[in-house]
Amino acid sequence: MLSRPHISSFHNGTIEPGARGPILRDDDGLYWRLRFADECAADGLNGRVRVRGRIVDVDRIEVEFIQT
Repeated sequence: MLSRPHISSFHNGTIEPGARGPILRDDDGLYWRLRFADECAADGLNGRVRVRGRIVDVDRIEVEFIQT
């Protein structure tokens, strides 16, 4: 179980395509599926990014915003 699932934080990494949407591979090699409130926000994302969001599952981040 996650200790603080409702705290927003920054996650740095590289966006990669996934079968169910974009995936963030962070600097430690961990993979996170990204969930957007507006699915259109995921269109065209690639390369190095900084994501602010909440970890809502062991492999999923609910995205608040992305810096490219």
